[in-house]
Amino acid sequence: MNFLAKHIKKRNSSPRWLYVGAVAMLMLLAWPARPAQSGNFVFYFPKTHSILQTKAYQNVQYLPVLKLLNLVGHVAGLQAKRKTLKVWFGSTKIQFREKNPIVRLNNAKLRLSNPPRTMEGEWMVPVDFLTEILPTLINQTVEYQTGQNRIFIGNVKPNSFTVHMEPLENGAQLTFQFATPVSLQTAARNSRWILYLGSHPVEPIQSNFEFQNSYVSRVQFEDQDGRPKLVLTPAAAGLDFYPKLGNGNKTLVADVMKPKVAAAQPAPALPPPPPPAPHPAPEQPPAAAVVKPQAPNLLLPAVVLDAGHGGADAGAQGPDGLLEKNLTAQIVGTVSKALQATGRYRIVLTRTGDQTVDFDQRAAEANAATPIAFITFHAGNLGPSAPMVRVYTYCPSSPVALASGADPAPLFTLWNKIQLDYLNRSRQLAQALQRDLAKDTGVAPASPMEVPLRDLRSIAAPAVAIEVGSLAPGTNPAPLTQQSFQDKIAAAVVQALENMQGGRS
Repeated sequence: MNFLAKHIKKRNSSPRWLYVGAVAMLMLLAWPARPAQSGNFVFYFPKTHSILQTKAYQNVQYLPVLKLLNLVGHVAGLQAKRKTLKVWFGSTKIQFREKNPIVRLNNAKLRLSNPPRTMEGEWMVPVDFLTEILPTLINQTVEYQTGQNRIFIGNVKPNSFTVHMEPLENGAQLTFQFATPVSLQTAARNSRWILYLGSHPVEPIQSNFEFQNSYVSRVQFEDQDGRPKLVLTPAAAGLDFYPKLGNGNKTLVADVMKPKVAAAQPAPALPPPPPPAPHPAPEQPPAAAVVKPQAPNLLLPAVVLDAGHGGADAGAQGPDGLLEKNLTAQIVGTVSKALQATGRYRIVLTRTGDQTVDFDQRAAEANAATPIAFITFHAGNLGPSAPMVRVYTYCPSSPVALASGADPAPLFTLWNKIQLDYLNRSRQLAQALQRDLAKDTGVAPASPMEVPLRDLRSIAAPAVAIEVGSLAPGTNPAPLTQQSFQDKIAAAVVQALENMQGGRS
């Protein structure tokens, strides 16, 4: 900056914009190009799906090549140097050179639109690797639409749909026509309605639908957690939402309406006065007041599932690059589907994508739902073996003085001490979970632990944390991502909640 000041002082007769441009150019040259925020990329296979994290470099999306190859096959060996990477994939030797778009498959040369790169010590390839090279390697059908974050590999036949809107009196009607049947689960979050469409993959013709309407503003298709869903954004607050399936579950009709206002009922006419009695009647006891029974509350009990970390907070990282925030999101998706399948619970998620959500936001979201249970999921270093599962409940970091029996109960409980009112029920839930996890997975110790977890401190409900591992150096975290392992965790959660409810919804 001193050099620039002197230079400008000597050349003060030049136009001012030249110096501004020179400063901007020097800043651009000095400022290193950095990968943009990461996102999720979904790989759909005939019977399952997997998620990889992408990174952007100069507006180009990149995928981790070793994880990608292990998804579609098996890496038999590799040789990594500072600028080159050789990978033995089946009978093919693949050679990458950093910042060189030419990729060698044995003796053949194939060109990518952008060169491979190393980002944070990991080899990455541009997304067009999926169309230019992957089909040759795996000899399977690959269906990919440029610009999307999903791909279909093998004999996958994704569903598709069209959208049509019609005006209604005091509302609007959306009609979604699907090629194959779907199932329907609904939820609400951040003043939006979410319609989960089942587990079958969906390839939308377009992902966003904008409407110039007084009732519906936008419909978005999302599946970045591997769960196809429609997200409806109303154009105003206080509207009612009525979705239903028809036509063999191929047609979804959703009405967005103003709330119905009951018409005022006329006051009943007074009965004529009774004729005077010839003799005074004996005094009768007053009739008991008849109270009309209220309609039962049909709202299912809520269970809050919290995927730890997210957004800028990636959490722990395994030796193969597996991030804790992505693993917890996968586990929450599996547990959520298992709970919804029972038809007994309403599921509330503290985050549905890769967002940064702080502790207070998670607690506020959970407490607003008045849940029967709060379960947060984490992954970390639990030792040299994987998989491993532990369950935790909250305990304060320092002793808490409890009120004596002679003192009146406090009218309010401090926000940072609210979990103390639920400790006994939290411990019961944790013991049930640990018992079922030990039985189902075989890798969980017999007893839960009590630790001063910030995640649980402000939760006004029975609350536990489930941690899976191990994301430790020298361990293989791949078993943590296996569907069979995550299904066992989900089964233990379902069983523990059923026991806590006494077998009742």
